[in-house]
Amino acid sequence: MNTLDNFVIWLDVPILQVNHKKVLKYIDYLGGKRLQPKTINNNLDSIRCFYNYLQDEEDISIDNPVKTGCALRLSKPLPKHLKDEEVVLLLHVIKNIRDRSMFMLMLRCGLRVAEVANLRLEALDLRRGQLFVINGKGAKDRVVYLSKDAYDALIKYLKQRRSNKVKRVFLVEKGNFKGKPISVRGIQKRIEYY
Repeated sequence: MNTLDNFVIWLDVPILQVNHKKVLKYIDYLGGKRLQPKTINNNLDSIRCFYNYLQDEEDISIDNPVKTGCALRLSKPLPKHLKDEEVVLLLHVIKNIRDRSMFMLMLRCGLRVAEVANLRLEALDLRRGQLFVINGKGAKDRVVYLSKDAYDALIKYLKQRRSNKVKRVFLVEKGNFKGKPISVRGIQKRIEYY
């Protein structure tokens, strides 16, 4: 109600004559008061619901001036990174050779989860200490150089890896899908586990 009161007090036309341009001016007014985008979007939701109420419950023939999708874009916070001491603690806990190798590629070489899940054996150039990311983010290919510890972890995993038929590097180790390529969600679950 407070939101609607503020809107009605601000208006210089009757409530049934409000159009989309007037709503855009109200957004500018709220922005000028230094309100956060989330607060402005909450105001717009209240006003939209009020006009829906007038249409549906009061049977007033009026177009809703707050169009669907009319909202300010909210900023997305940057992802939180691990501190160096937290990385050391995390790696100390990971005993599984496959998991350690996957996490080293992500932590030390900057591979994304999907890039690790889709990594193929033919993309590895171990003599040069590099790998090729094919169809990475933005459908771009790139060369990634392996750090010493990531290289060592990958070599250790490849030596104990059983299947030569499957072309993907990282495989499921247990359960019904044993020997099949690990999925993005499978890697995420391992991260959550640790």
